[in-house]
Amino acid sequence: MSAINHRHQQGFTLLEVLVAIAVFAMLSLSANQVLTNVLRSDAQSKDHNQRLQAIQRTMIMMDNDFRQIVARKFRSDAEKPTDNILQASEYLLDSSSEGITFVRGGWQNPQSMFPRGDVTRVGYRIIDDNLERVWFRYPDTVTGAKPLVRVLLTGVTDLKFEFYYDKQWHKKWDKAKSLPAGIKVIMTLKKLGEIERIYLLPTSSLTSNKQEQEG
Repeated sequence: MSAINHRHQQGFTLLEVLVAIAVFAMLSLSANQVLTNVLRSDAQSKDHNQRLQAIQRTMIMMDNDFRQIVARKFRSDAEKPTDNILQASEYLLDSSSEGITFVRGGWQNPQSMFPRGDVTRVGYRIIDDNLERVWFRYPDTVTGAKPLVRVLLTGVTDLKFEFYYDKQWHKKWDKAKSLPAGIKVIMTLKKLGEIERIYLLPTSSLTSNKQEQEG
């Protein structure tokens, strides 16, 4: 009888088994929540890093363009060369916000290997909350010529420009045959807000000789 009682005392009651199952279930649930939070944080960190890398690539592209602006007339659709060598306004280039277009130099083309010139006309616009860079192989285009388009950055809700001249910033640029002393680019990004970039330009305008050549 004593041996039977001893074996009975070594076992677990149903209540003890249920409590143990409940404890293990709670521990498993806690561990799963911790793992889920770690995975979520890792995914958010990767998304954030990818977003920053995309912004950095966009800034490099814009730096290369805006710092190479040249005072040069250009033709659109084979029309007469425009005196507005820097154009920026709302809905320009079919942008849902402001758009800008200008001619840039420094477009290396050694020995004319590529079907384009050493200078090109580029522009920036917003289409469906995407920042797009548009460019033409040549600054003077024929009728019906379509630009090449590249999406640089997604989630951009607004694009604005300001121009520095007469020792202050202005929201519009309408001076013909010349460039401002500086351009401020203001982008509004989802979740990040506004990002500003300022580009200083050399004092430049079209001389009478250049006007005759471009005409």
